[in-house]
Amino acid sequence: MYRAATLSVVLLTTLGCAGPTKIAKLDQPPPRGQSLAHWIDRTTSLQSASKLPKAGEDFAMIYDPLRHRIVMFGGKGDDDKNTNDVWTFELARNRWQQVEIASEQPPASEDHTLIYDPIGYRMILYGGEDGPTWNNTYSFDLKTYQWIDLTDSTAPIREDHTAIYDSKGKRMVVFGGQDNDIPSNEIWTFDLNPNSQDFETWQTLNVEGELPRERYDHVTVYDSVENRMVIYGGWDDIKEEYLNDTWAFYFEQGEWKQIKTKKSYPPKRRHAVGVYDSARNWFIIQGGFGDEGYLNDVWAFDLTADAWMNITPGPQPRIDHDAIYDPKSQRLILYGGDAAIRSKFRDIWELEVQPEIPLDLLLKEAGGKIKKKADL
Repeated sequence: MYRAATLSVVLLTTLGCAGPTKIAKLDQPPPRGQSLAHWIDRTTSLQSASKLPKAGEDFAMIYDPLRHRIVMFGGKGDDDKNTNDVWTFELARNRWQQVEIASEQPPASEDHTLIYDPIGYRMILYGGEDGPTWNNTYSFDLKTYQWIDLTDSTAPIREDHTAIYDSKGKRMVVFGGQDNDIPSNEIWTFDLNPNSQDFETWQTLNVEGELPRERYDHVTVYDSVENRMVIYGGWDDIKEEYLNDTWAFYFEQGEWKQIKTKKSYPPKRRHAVGVYDSARNWFIIQGGFGDEGYLNDVWAFDLTADAWMNITPGPQPRIDHDAIYDPKSQRLILYGGDAAIRSKFRDIWELEVQPEIPLDLLLKEAGGKIKKKADL
């Protein structure tokens, strides 16, 4: 994990047309003004009996839609030691709770990924490290709280990768990452269809044509509308360079296409978080580390117009945090992170998008436009 000697705060305005972001407490209505979004601090309103997870960095989270909660695994605490704890955060009650596990558990780890498997009502843990990089693959039943070890020798070895759930292909899709300091631009899939003869097996996708550069510490979402995986940024270890390119892998065609953004695009970075906003068909990213230092800006990539919009600064700049998208509230929920200060962050923030500027104007300023149905 990257560390820097100094703390840099980057506060960006939105396309020259929005005022500074305002922050509201959970029990107060968000202030109004010419901002595009409001951050709500949920930390101050945690239930008094709620304990906080030990881990504040390099963990992974999923959103459980059936119980309207966040489920978190692993990561490390202020002592920089990895954990294998499972925690839930009840969004309606604003409360953390540690899950008691009776079965054998995965080893403590960091830099792994989690995805939600809606078919089996479980989460899939893959990769990470606690020293050497590994290919650990586990499922966690969200009803019984039982772990099952699915690791086999065909799985790639990865950390600092990304993983998404391909709802059309009924599989986990892994892109990039590193194998003991060797970066990758490969795509691997893990079959999650119980009716498939390849159920719970790994395959690599052979891709022809132009490929993105090898990278890790990037962000990725699944665009279900166009059946594609969209990636942004990361770290090119070969050239020792932060990245800010945007690529899409189209599953039906089996090929990559770089998306050439026009007027507006985020600064180069690694260690950001990214979520898919299904209500707006946006890819939202926040934070990370780049040439300017620690970042706290928030950008939305409109997946219909293929254009980036700078929507707001965020809470204190950070890396190695995580976020989920809550479809009930249509908001991003962010937890934790690190900025090389005395202790990890364990704060919880909620991003409420309330653009008071017409979307078509924002997209015009960003160099994009809403696609017509004939273009999709």
